[in-house]
This record gives sequence, C-alpha cells and structure tokens, in this order.
Amino acid sequence: MPAVLLIEDDAVIARVIGTHLRHAGFDVEWSADGERGLEKLRFDRPDVAVVDLMLPGLDGWGVTEAVRREGLTGPIIAISARASEHDKVHTLGIGADDYLAKPFGMRE
Repeated sequence: MPAVLLIEDDAVIARVIGTHLRHAGFDVEWSADGERGLEKLRFDRPDVAVVDLMLPGLDGWGVTEAVRREGLTGPIIAISARASEHDKVHTLGIGADDYLAKPFGMRE
C-alpha cells in the first residue's frame, strides 16, 4: 500500500484528507507541524508528501526547501489557502511537484 505523509496543522482538514486517502487505498501518516513532518520525511521516506504551506514553526516552504536540499526526491504536493500565482510559482520553483489551492475537491 503506498504511503502518504500528510503535514497539516488543522486536525479537521487532516482527518478529512486522511479519510479520503485511506479509502483510496493509501496508508496515511499525519504530522501536525513542519519540524516533525521533516523528520518523518527524512527517516520514513513515504511515497508522497502532502504539505500545507502555512504550518507553525517550520512552514511548508521550509520543509520543501530542506527536503530538496538534502537530496530527497519523493513527490511533494503543496496545499494552501494561498492561491496567488506568485505563491504557486514560488512553491513549484523550490521543489514542490504540484500545488492545490484550498478549498479543493477530494477527487482533484
């Protein structure tokens, strides 16, 4: 079963996304902040990471930059309520593989 690490500080959003991903056949682990999420990315090496950008402490941009700087190549899907073109281009430019603006549909 493919492993997804969800790094999201909002427990309600994390629960909804996690439930949908589990129903789709993924093994989901959740981290509520960037520092813990980064550690899980380093040591657990999930198949994909879904990373909120606005996290307490180390934000999603910092997580993405650290992961890429360390040579980790697993896919990163950024999620954020920030939907400007600048935010999307910047996030993809630092190494995210895709960007979903909240709110988004689970089929998306």
